[in-house]
Amino acid sequence: MKFKTLTTCKKNGFSLIELIISLFVLTGALSIIFSGFEVSAKLNSHAIFESEAAFLAEREIELAKSELLNGNLKAGKARQLPCRFRLKPGWKLITLLTTPDKEDTVRLQVRVTHADRELQLESYLFLPEKEVKNNG
Repeated sequence: MKFKTLTTCKKNGFSLIELIISLFVLTGALSIIFSGFEVSAKLNSHAIFESEAAFLAEREIELAKSELLNGNLKAGKARQLPCRFRLKPGWKLITLLTTPDKEDTVRLQVRVTHADRELQLESYLFLPEKEVKNNG
């Protein structure tokens, strides 16, 4: 009776362990890449909100400053000013005007909100009413 001897054959492929390890590595790399896309999308969304909200707030502040300097808006008492422009649905804009302090400085504060985000912008305007009255 003849026994066949076992011969070693050449390895032409990957073993099951090697395939499983490579799949785990590939899965981990893809999950890191896709989580980076999610963070990038959130940051982009926040940047778009801040850009648009800053534009709206600056526009309201500059218009209020212009009206104060021209005398169309009196700086007597603290109050909330109405929004002068049409906003997109869901956006809110509040402009607050304070009474002049000892140095005749008026503070303008604009708060822009949309969904769960908020941006607040402040500006100060010097209105020397006493000097204008004395010089005029």
